[in-house]
Order: sequence, then C-alpha cells, then structure tokens
Amino acid sequence: MNPRSNHKPRKTMVLAVLLTLLALPPGVLAAAAPTAVDTQTLMPTCNYRTHVQNVGWQDWKSAGATSGTSGLGLRLEAIEITVNDQGYDLGVNYQTHVQNVGWQDPKVDGETSGTSGQSLRLEAIRINLTGSSANLFDIYYRVHAQNLGWLDWAQNGNSAGTAGLSYRLEAIEIVIVNKGGAAPGATSRPFVGPYNLLIGQTQEQNYYDIDTLRWVYASRYQRPLFYDNTPVKNQLDSFYDNLEASWVQANNADYMSFVNAYTTDPAFRANLIGKYENIVTAAIPYNNNNIISITQEQYSYAGGAHGNTVLSAHSFGTKTGDELMLGDIMVIPDNQISPKLTLEFQNLKNSDPRYSDIDLTTIAASLNANSRFYLTDAGVCIFFNPYEVAPGAVGRVELLIPYSRTDLLVDIKTLI
Repeated sequence: MNPRSNHKPRKTMVLAVLLTLLALPPGVLAAAAPTAVDTQTLMPTCNYRTHVQNVGWQDWKSAGATSGTSGLGLRLEAIEITVNDQGYDLGVNYQTHVQNVGWQDPKVDGETSGTSGQSLRLEAIRINLTGSSANLFDIYYRVHAQNLGWLDWAQNGNSAGTAGLSYRLEAIEIVIVNKGGAAPGATSRPFVGPYNLLIGQTQEQNYYDIDTLRWVYASRYQRPLFYDNTPVKNQLDSFYDNLEASWVQANNADYMSFVNAYTTDPAFRANLIGKYENIVTAAIPYNNNNIISITQEQYSYAGGAHGNTVLSAHSFGTKTGDELMLGDIMVIPDNQISPKLTLEFQNLKNSDPRYSDIDLTTIAASLNANSRFYLTDAGVCIFFNPYEVAPGAVGRVELLIPYSRTDLLVDIKTLI
C-alpha cells in the first residue's frame, strides 16, 4: 500500500477534532472564570420572624414585609433574623432590649434574641450586617411601638424603639439596600427615650467668720452632666461648660469683693444681715421624645430686705444637640408669635388676680421666634422673671400652653 494514500485523510481527521474542540463551551475544557455579582438583580434580603404574645412564632417575612401585629396591643417577645446572601459573604447580628433585662448579648444568623414563655416585651433592637461584603450594603429597620406607632427607620446598628418608657414593640420591618442608597423612609426619629443625664453640683465657695462662728458667704453651682457616649454629648457639654465658666468668673469677682469689704470695712461687717449668697439650682423638667429641657434658677442675696431669683431655661434636641427656640415649637408663622401669645397672656391676666399688674406691651415686645421656653409633661412653659414684665411682688410670670393646643403648638413627637 502506498504510505501516502492515507496521509490526507489523517490531516482531515485532526482538523475535524480541533474544530470540534473549539466549538465546545469553555467550561468543558477548564473551570469557568468567576463572574461579577450583578448587584441589580442579586440583591441580598433579610428573613425574619417574631414571637408574638398569645400567638407564638409567626411565619418568616422578608424584604420589608411586616412581622408582628398592629392595633392588637400584642407585644413582641423574641426575634430571629437571617440573610439571604445571594452569593455575597454576608451575615447578621442583632441585639434586643428586653423588659426587666435590658440589652441582651448580640445574637447571630437565626439565633433567638429575646425570651419565650416569660411574658417579657421587646422594647428596642439593633441590627448589623456582618461578613466581608457588609461594607457594600446598609440594613434598615423600623419598629411599631406602643403609643407611638411606626417610628422612623434606623440603620446599621443604631437603636430602634424606646427606652425608659415601658413601651412594647408590636411589629418590625427590615430591608437591605446598596451602600449609600436611599433609605426606605424617614430616618430622623427611630428611637425615643430619656437622655442619659443628671444634675450635679460642680462649684462651691464659702466664707466662715471664725470670730462670730457663722457662715457669711455661700455660693454653689449646679448644672446638667451628660453621659451618653455620642457627639451630641460633646456639644451639650461645651454649651454648659461655657455657662459655668461665665458664672465662675462673675462669682469669683463677687466673692473677692465681698471678702475685701468684710475684712477691711467695719461698717460693712457690722451692717451685714444674714449671709451673701449666689446659688444656682438646676432641674430637668422634661426628658422625653428625644428632647430635654433644663432649667437653672439663680438666687442672689447681697444685703437688703430680700434676695432675687432669676430663672433661665434651655431645650435641646438630643439627636442633634441643637437648641430649640420658641419658633421651633409653634405651628403659627414667626410674625404671629408675639400677637398670638400676648393674647394668651392677656387671658392669663384676666383670669388670675396674681397677674393683674403684668405689662402686656413689654410682653409683646419681648416675645419672638428666638425666645426661650421649657417643656413639662403638661405642656410648654413661657416665662418672665420678676421685674421683667411686672412689679417684683408678682414674682415669676408663667404661661403654660397644654400640648392639646394644636392651634399654637406643633406635635412635640414630630420635632426630632
């Protein structure tokens, strides 16, 4: 046989095999190359279910659906959360604030947070994404709270719910969005509760006369002390640090003047009645709905028939640290604040004999959108110190506007 007679067919066969191999999908010959995750179509979602009073564990919900109840007055008692990660490296941890317990330790990836069979309500929750892909997404969640309804959306570990109010959580919704993406709704008020502060005395200065064995000068200063570990704390601290520094400077000057007169002027010493005093007493008349009102009453006595008392007040939004002024809480236009509130003082003057001598013209000139006030549980208090708008014998002039006066006041719960 001619050895060349089969050569061409062999080449044809090799060529056919090569063409066949080239036509095969790449994955047959080698492992498929990794593909980029399509963030538009493969969006992670949260799955969650809640344990509800008198109901038990509800079915799983996801992607912002409501878990729990609304309008039935039933408390959430526990929650479990997982992530449908869509191929991302994602997990979730979460922490609940439980009645009589406080903040529990964080739970992860489907573990139960809360209690079962103990009739204890959930009051607040924090949720965080975990894993190497967590920086690609934000997790938002909002809760339905007793007496408040749906609060705004919290995100990425911030608290949602209430504290110190004994309000139960009744429902929750959770969504995941791309990092920096639009929130599913309003975000200004996800959590309601008292701010962590107390009143403390920070200054004291006294003078004791060893010859007469009596105190002849006393000064003390009280102010709020803030304990929440937030940037707002620094802002509030700075505000009251400045007030205290001003008081200290003035008090030191008064003290040195008193000591000099008392030790060098026999007539001054002989005529001294009682003791000189400069006492600042602080109080917290309102601490709720992310708003605090703080008053400081300064009593001064520098001889004479009686001393003098002056009240100052400041109110702050604890989410921002900004001071709230009268225009912030009035529903009426700024240019109507003076005439509308002067009319309220007129009604007060007509109805309360103690205020028959108040000067409405001075009141009208003093009230504006930048006037200060303080909140109480009953309403908004607008005040004038003795001698400001009436003879000193009248004392402090105070007008309390109940929160029910929606013709004048905004809903305090919507402020922050």
